[in-house]
Amino acid sequence: MFWMGIMLAACGIFLLVYGGVLFRFSMAVGFFVLGFRLSSWLFAAQPDLIRILISLVVGGVLALVGYALVRMVLHIAGALLGAVAVLLLLSLLPIAMPSFLSVILIVAGAGAVGFFGNRLGDWVIILATTLAGAYAVIAGLIRLFPAAVEVSADYVSAYIPFTGPAFAVFLIVFLIGVLAQQRIRALRGRYVLQ
Repeated sequence: MFWMGIMLAACGIFLLVYGGVLFRFSMAVGFFVLGFRLSSWLFAAQPDLIRILISLVVGGVLALVGYALVRMVLHIAGALLGAVAVLLLLSLLPIAMPSFLSVILIVAGAGAVGFFGNRLGDWVIILATTLAGAYAVIAGLIRLFPAAVEVSADYVSAYIPFTGPAFAVFLIVFLIGVLAQQRIRALRGRYVLQ
């Protein structure tokens, strides 16, 4: 589905550009991407229409949770950072893990990093939104150009099939996002304090 790739890539670009500035909306978009990808993967056996509807509902519910809990933004950003980091680490493993074990590890990563999210300060927001943004961009590009990463057109997994070029693009997008958001935050702080 071509539109899903465009939607994921657009969400990733939003996270990369506005993650540090509009963090309330960024948390909503980041959790939408996470919920959409995980539920799409977990319900892959369902017909396409049912799977897409479930994925949109789960992504929307998680987006509302991420948006509503702004007072806990550092913990929420830590949870997003932990979940996406574990998902990417599982993608790099050479073995396929059962989906229930993967979900348990993702939830554990979200809980562990989310608990200590306030200790990382503002960096947790920058790292969470850029990591989720880079993940969403690569996930969107996989949906748009599946032959580039040597997967079938109906590939429905939350894992990113990291070939050499896909991993290089992921790292480049992630590093550019971190540097850009850090620079935006530094400039914004300079003008706010004066």
